[in-house]
Amino acid sequence: MKEKSLKTNRQVELLRTSASVLVLCSIVGITQAQSSEEEATESPALEEVVVLGIRQSMEKNLNVKRFSNAVVDSITAVDIGKFPDKNVADALQRVPGVSIVRSGGEGARVSIRGTAPELTFTQLNGNYIATPGDDPSRSFSYTLLPSAMISRADVYKSPEAKLDEGGIGGTVVLHTRRPLDLDAGEGRVAVETTYADVTRKYEPQFTGFYSWKNDQETVGVLFGYSRQDRQNRVISTSVENWGWQGDEAPQEGTEARGSLVDIDGNEYRDFYAPRAVVGSVFEEARTREGMQFSAQWRPLEQLEFGFNYFRFEQGGNSENYRIVFPEWNYGDAIAPGGLKFDEDGDTLLGIGMLDRGQTQLQSPQVAGDYTRAKYSSDTLDFNVSYQGDGYSLRLVVGNTGAEGGPSEKLFASVNARYGTVTDWSWDLSSGTAEIDTSADLGDPNTYPLYDWFSSHWASSEDQENYYQMDVSIDMDYGWFSALDLGLKYRDHEINRRITRQAWDDDKPPCPTINWGGVDGACYPWWPDDSFHTDPSGVPDTIDILSDGPLDNIIGGVNVPGFAYLKFEKLKAFLYETYGDPTVLIETNQVYRIGEEVTAAYVQQNFASSFLRGNFGIRAVQTQQYARTFDNIEGQLQDEPNVRDSSNTDILPSANIAWDISDQLVMRAALARVIARVDYSDLGGSETIHAPLPDPNNPNLPSPGPRTGYAGNAELEPYNADQFDLGLEWYFDDASAMGLTLFQKDIASFVINGSSIVTREIKGETVKVAMNMPLNGTDATARGVELFAQYAFDNGFGVLANYTYTDTELAEIDLEGVKSKTEIAGTSKDQYNLSVYYETNDFSVRASYNYRSAYADGFHNGINTFTDEYDQVDVNASYTLMDSLVLSASIINLTEEKVDRYWGEKNRVYGSYYSGRRAYLGLTYSF
Repeated sequence: MKEKSLKTNRQVELLRTSASVLVLCSIVGITQAQSSEEEATESPALEEVVVLGIRQSMEKNLNVKRFSNAVVDSITAVDIGKFPDKNVADALQRVPGVSIVRSGGEGARVSIRGTAPELTFTQLNGNYIATPGDDPSRSFSYTLLPSAMISRADVYKSPEAKLDEGGIGGTVVLHTRRPLDLDAGEGRVAVETTYADVTRKYEPQFTGFYSWKNDQETVGVLFGYSRQDRQNRVISTSVENWGWQGDEAPQEGTEARGSLVDIDGNEYRDFYAPRAVVGSVFEEARTREGMQFSAQWRPLEQLEFGFNYFRFEQGGNSENYRIVFPEWNYGDAIAPGGLKFDEDGDTLLGIGMLDRGQTQLQSPQVAGDYTRAKYSSDTLDFNVSYQGDGYSLRLVVGNTGAEGGPSEKLFASVNARYGTVTDWSWDLSSGTAEIDTSADLGDPNTYPLYDWFSSHWASSEDQENYYQMDVSIDMDYGWFSALDLGLKYRDHEINRRITRQAWDDDKPPCPTINWGGVDGACYPWWPDDSFHTDPSGVPDTIDILSDGPLDNIIGGVNVPGFAYLKFEKLKAFLYETYGDPTVLIETNQVYRIGEEVTAAYVQQNFASSFLRGNFGIRAVQTQQYARTFDNIEGQLQDEPNVRDSSNTDILPSANIAWDISDQLVMRAALARVIARVDYSDLGGSETIHAPLPDPNNPNLPSPGPRTGYAGNAELEPYNADQFDLGLEWYFDDASAMGLTLFQKDIASFVINGSSIVTREIKGETVKVAMNMPLNGTDATARGVELFAQYAFDNGFGVLANYTYTDTELAEIDLEGVKSKTEIAGTSKDQYNLSVYYETNDFSVRASYNYRSAYADGFHNGINTFTDEYDQVDVNASYTLMDSLVLSASIINLTEEKVDRYWGEKNRVYGSYYSGRRAYLGLTYSF
């Protein structure tokens, strides 16, 4: 039965792919036929066609794609500006095979061809750009980067030997403007305001640049600046911690929690159920600022010096307000008949709780997070280019550094108690959580019990120095056109730390109140003498709650109105009562990772009248270390543990393009690529537990190996062998269609497993069964990309693309339990459709984007998924006078929300609405 179902699904996918090909071919075929008929009836004296903004960008993009030897897609600054997108990631999602992960409604991370964002390598002008974050990540965050700084973005789906390694999905190279490439005195100033339905606020944005060069065009400088104030607000309901209510879960890795019993003693078992349903409103003041200074000096025609400096800053002050309906009373307050199941009876879709005098409901809980954060990235490079007789030389020296994370972060919660709430229920059957109660959740008196507090956060630093030399030697040996050689050295360091704040009254025998949670302290839980001796040590809940509920709950997400925490009032209480906090660094969660990467390449380029391309080898040696403070038998070590490793990768690549005719190009590419593993897998501290007693003699330690867990500094990079085969038809200047088949065989996925290692403890060599990340399972991603675009002579145009990706499941091992998991970030289907119309003075464009469901995580033995999502965006512009343009955009026109689920669609995991946003602006170019 399963085999037949699988076969049927594959047939459906094949039919869907075939249908998409037919649709794309039909679009182009009809328009081409129409164009031919018009040409046949027109007189020989044809009217000149004026190439306008959108069409001009289409031509530039196609020229980059057509004349590249590798498999490359490109978007230009005109395209970024004309797309209804406000950052580079939003524009990149229009490229075939590219998908994005959003944050606050805008593109944050980029995935290419069914791989996770961590497997996409992003560069600025051909070099690594340091990325700040709370926890460090290999994935670049595009929310940091103002799109106004970028002139072009190239997406390399097949590598060349001279291209830096690091992307299995692909490599995105972002290019910035250079003054000697622009007109003297060229510049642009743009002011814009934005309005979002979720915030009901108008917010400003400014971008501008000015470029100057002398009359001899030997010296040029460029200044650029961008600032955007953006208030993000995400309204959501979520479901926490699905598990199995029964004695043994149907699959390994899922927690079994026993049965549920209602008030009347009826027992229910053998079904999936969550532990809590949560309503949330996340509010963030995201301020983005970017600065650029670039200079060029060409003292000789053959010699050029260049200098670039970029600084990007982002503020991330936020509050996350939540109301939680947890399982605390599942054992004694489930209403008779209050459980609602799906048709199969194996999934709980609803529950009702009731206080009939047998117990007090201890929920809901009002909780929240308060964060004050800032992130910055600085990049500086110096380059020299020399064009000799028959060769060229380029030297680059640079540094990129980033730091970021909170400077303050608080968590607190208060609970309903003492009969303030007598009933509540939730229902998931509509596909999103519906919450109901007879209590007034907006009344602060509903939550009389102060519950919990903590203050800790992660922050990180990212630094890299790089040195590069590239030589290109002209050749005239038959087909061989040029030989490229190069060396590159990168010295990279990552630091990650956990900071904790504690407010403490220091009363013996342990602190009466400890705001921050130092080991051994008495926690401020329920206000009675059994937990702490001074109830005045915590605030009255009514003093730290709002007078009423949050408003403007829209977007089809039904968060009930509730009183929320006022963190400024809570902070005032803390400082007035306890003074300044003690600031602690959690050294057992600190790590430093260093990487020294030395690479050399040789690339032979070739060209004939009909064939062109390149082949080459890139050799990469990576020496790395992880520095941690370990916990041995419950004792945190004073001295750091430094673990070294080294590996060498040989990466061959070949790209060939066959110009079948003036209009047809066939491509093939073959390569081995690598991507380095996540920092968290490399840098986890070692924890080794004390030996257990021998079952036969409790006075002696067990003879077996000890147990522990750690990161693994010896992990090798992911590697993949990939193949591309494509056919492209360029039948007009801004019109083309094509198909590309691709396959990636990915090896060395990192999995959690157990390995026996030896360690020296108290002068004795012992064996430890260490739970740690290991290089393990393989996976395959294969698919097809289709694209078509056509520009009519009357100003209309259409762009469409479709990507189908099929991936095999990867195997993971969690504490000895093996299971299969989807490759994160892979959507089977993704397509884009854009239609536009433009004249000399006016343009309008509508864009539609769709991606099917994809795995976004793994929880309690089962994948979590983001459901299929589509979005419509539009923009328009009108030239008021020479060089002055009025523009307007609407993002998420149809008010779509993001939905998530756990394993099956009816096991709701969350619904998130980030809003519909409108922009109105003026741009002056000179």
